[in-house]
Amino acid sequence: MSRGERSRGRRAGHPPSGGLLPWALSLPARLHLRWLVILVVTAAVMGAYARVLVTAAPMPPDKAPTAPAAGGDDSSPDAPRATKAPSQSDTGQ
Repeated sequence: MSRGERSRGRRAGHPPSGGLLPWALSLPARLHLRWLVILVVTAAVMGAYARVLVTAAPMPPDKAPTAPAAGGDDSSPDAPRATKAPSQSDTGQ
């Protein structure tokens, strides 16, 4: 085998037998640009999430969750009242 002859196992310029998509997806790793791809994907996801947060409609006041009173005595008239589930002895017979 002469020195000028190219080895048969190396096919750097051609896409592998797996197809174009795996070749394209491995391109950043082969070019040592993984960190750049990670940053771009992270920025895109954060931007999409920020857009959802900014463009979301506000929650209507009548649907907002209510926090229990600080004292825990539920003395406010607007506080939701807990109902007691009927027990076996409350059958009314």
